[in-house]
Amino acid sequence: MINWNQIEETNENPKMLELYLDQAWQNAFCYALAVEEPEKEWQSAKLLMTIIAGSDSTLQAMKASVDIGSSGISFGHGEKQLTDYKFVSQFRMYSDKGKYESFKMTINSNRKAVAIVHDDLLGNGDYILSFEGDPAEDLRNLLGGGKFGLNILPEWKNIILDEFVRRGCIEELNFYFDPSLFPNGLSIYKLKFSEENAEQEADDIISDMMKKGMLKFPKAGTGASVESIEDLGTYMTKFMDDMVKKVSDRVTPIHNPIVDPVHPQISTYKRELFPVQAHVSTAIAKVLKKQKVALIQGEMSTGKSTMMTAIPDVLAAMSNKKGYFACRALVIE
Repeated sequence: MINWNQIEETNENPKMLELYLDQAWQNAFCYALAVEEPEKEWQSAKLLMTIIAGSDSTLQAMKASVDIGSSGISFGHGEKQLTDYKFVSQFRMYSDKGKYESFKMTINSNRKAVAIVHDDLLGNGDYILSFEGDPAEDLRNLLGGGKFGLNILPEWKNIILDEFVRRGCIEELNFYFDPSLFPNGLSIYKLKFSEENAEQEADDIISDMMKKGMLKFPKAGTGASVESIEDLGTYMTKFMDDMVKKVSDRVTPIHNPIVDPVHPQISTYKRELFPVQAHVSTAIAKVLKKQKVALIQGEMSTGKSTMMTAIPDVLAAMSNKKGYFACRALVIE
């Protein structure tokens, strides 16, 4: 277990992060740090989230090193010297290559900072990152997302969080953060389901809570409206408006063609894409910035091959990169 308060934090002994890159050490002030602690003593911790502040060059160098995967990251504190701080390491950690998103921040009298967050804390894994002091709401959103797909009513959220904690299928992580930056609190929880059967285990717990009367619906129903329905098509036709409303209320698309523009790179092509093709290409490129796989489903002659040609080019432009970029595609007609 990491002792985050091994040294009391003061102006003379601030928390710091040190990183080795290109035969040089980079130091930054650290305002938050969460790691996945190793199972074995000889293993290193994995970086989950950090907030660091410093010069632009330092932040860029440290962000780049985290992005490419590094085992030379250390957390500790500084000892104030005449002109700078001497870094004293407490423990080392590593970063996963290509698994982090960065967010620029301004803290403490316009000091420049950057938050570096692992994908697992952004709704893509088993962690819940709560900035607003309402982890029950963040758990509700996670369970209602694509991985679990459970419709959790707002009035259930606190009951479910308490029950998950009681059953030992969720635990709060111990980590470091500067409380002055987060007046509403900052918390991280980790789900403790099995990797192979997480969705079913969560579903079973919610079902069991309903059977026991722990989760109550706002109004009772008889089920008469669905008794005569025998196939999915009829169900979809009858309840389509209700389903569309629920999805619209709960899901924010990564690209909304009604309000979001297509990427400007598409306007440079000699062969102009149709509006729908341009929006789909932009949307899929946005998806591929967050994950490795995406699916386009369309009938014959909708331009699947055309869009697949545009997507890697748009993705490269979004990343401000040059060179040859490609997507591995399987086109089935």
